[in-house]
Amino acid sequence: MRMGLGLLIGVLIMLWGLGIIINVIFHVNIPIFKILLGLFLIYIGLKIIFGNSLPSPSVHWHSGDAVFSQKTFQGLYGGSNEYNAVFGKAMVDMRGVELKEKVTRIKVTSVFGNAEVILDKNMPVRIKADTILGEVKLPQNISGAFGSAFYQSQDFDENKNYLFIDATSVIGAIEVHY
Repeated sequence: MRMGLGLLIGVLIMLWGLGIIINVIFHVNIPIFKILLGLFLIYIGLKIIFGNSLPSPSVHWHSGDAVFSQKTFQGLYGGSNEYNAVFGKAMVDMRGVELKEKVTRIKVTSVFGNAEVILDKNMPVRIKADTILGEVKLPQNISGAFGSAFYQSQDFDENKNYLFIDATSVIGAIEVHY
């Protein structure tokens, strides 16, 4: 089974919430987030020491991911149009992309990492950015550290083909600029 980044984050958030509920109802403090983070760091350390002799988890990253690495993506990459920076850096260069559909969607996610999206000045764009303990910088100095932010280019026309960027930053940073 292919496990996406959204599912992984969702499970971690649900376990964190479960820990809060157990603490409130039963007054038992279980630091689930710290335990999960600790186990993850131990696994990464063992993987570095022992290399490929350790079994890998069933998480399969697709080629639009920068996991513990730095990657640059030119234009639309693959069929999913998803770009993820997890403990790494992803640069997504959208200059020169031809918008063939009414709405061309891409999703950019940063978890403990950095993502940069470079846009063409003539490309009509609409951006929805969500941030949880992170940072998102949008064109015209619109930014947020917690919550949601929205942006659309000056000559944006909903009746013409445009690029829609769904950006999510969780304890990370995303910068979208021309």
